[in-house]
Amino acid sequence: MKHILFFIESLSVGGAEKVLTTYLKYIDYSNFKITLMPLFDTGVLRDEIDFSKLNYQPIIRKAKNRWQQTLNKIRYKIIYSFIPCSLINRWIVPQKGIDVYIAFTEGFSTKLISYTPGKKIAWVHADLKTDPWTQNNNIFKSIFEEANSYKRYNKVICVSQSVEHVMKDLYGLTNTITIYNPIDTNEILHKANQPIGIKISSSFNIVSTGRLVPQKGYDRLIPIIEKLRKEGKDIHLYIIGEGRERKLLEKIIDDAELQRFVHLMGYLNNPYALMKKMDLFVCSSRAEGYSLAIVEAMILGLPILSSECAGPTELLDHGIYGILVNNNTIGIYEGLSRIIRDHTLIKEMRKKSLERSESFGYKKSIQLFVNCLLNC
Repeated sequence: MKHILFFIESLSVGGAEKVLTTYLKYIDYSNFKITLMPLFDTGVLRDEIDFSKLNYQPIIRKAKNRWQQTLNKIRYKIIYSFIPCSLINRWIVPQKGIDVYIAFTEGFSTKLISYTPGKKIAWVHADLKTDPWTQNNNIFKSIFEEANSYKRYNKVICVSQSVEHVMKDLYGLTNTITIYNPIDTNEILHKANQPIGIKISSSFNIVSTGRLVPQKGYDRLIPIIEKLRKEGKDIHLYIIGEGRERKLLEKIIDDAELQRFVHLMGYLNNPYALMKKMDLFVCSSRAEGYSLAIVEAMILGLPILSSECAGPTELLDHGIYGILVNNNTIGIYEGLSRIIRDHTLIKEMRKKSLERSESFGYKKSIQLFVNCLLNC
């Protein structure tokens, strides 16, 4: 029985974190012993983990009092700022008894686990060419340093072929493989049929799902809704997700007097019941490695409109299964204008989404991952 350690910074809301919970749900525990090691013992996705099946070893546990809060802040500073990652690795990561170490996200996780002795797998969920956030945030000082980190891994799993091409071309890697994110179709359809508990407008309803961060492009999507409404389009936008840009987006909404028409829904334990009631799913992202949300929307039969970037382009097969628009404000505006007035197009796109969704499921992805573990 192989002992596998997953390292991730937290179980907060995010595509990568959701994907991890799906792997942990369906992996065969009779063949693998699993240790889940988040850096922080936080995140709403903790509720989706069956802790009875695995070893749960967070590094910084949730503070219960002010003293622990202060201590956690000191630990945070030490880990991220004061001590080299190679030494932090020896301090917090088990050096023995693990057969395969997995850094489940880019950035700090990748850098930390790369110093671990033994077999290692890195996971890449982002298009690091379009959105080089790991260097913009000074986790790595250069592409050269980041590439050397990835080259210390036995295997680098990429969530799309587009991401794999980036890792090969930009970082010169030869140890890559593409495994699409596992999608729990049955769970999505089951939750979609549950009571929604939210009042929905009777107009044309648009939904988008993602963290409230610059990458997702909500700061450009909301002004587009304002413009379309001024043109007489009776539309509402529902954004499901939470993040650091909430206050900025609230200000954009307030300044445009869109409080009744643009709804920041925050994190929803069951987003699918709301999504099912929508007329269109929009991905306004500036960059995406895969877009779990697009596949989830396809499973629900929603028409898809997306800005043209790596992951969505691949998922929509260059516009066969949804509308791809130029990755800018004008492109998104023109795409929305077109689809809102073309009911025949919406009907056809629903069929295309359902057709494409049949290509994505968890069984194939889980098996490819297991093969990767066994051959690592």
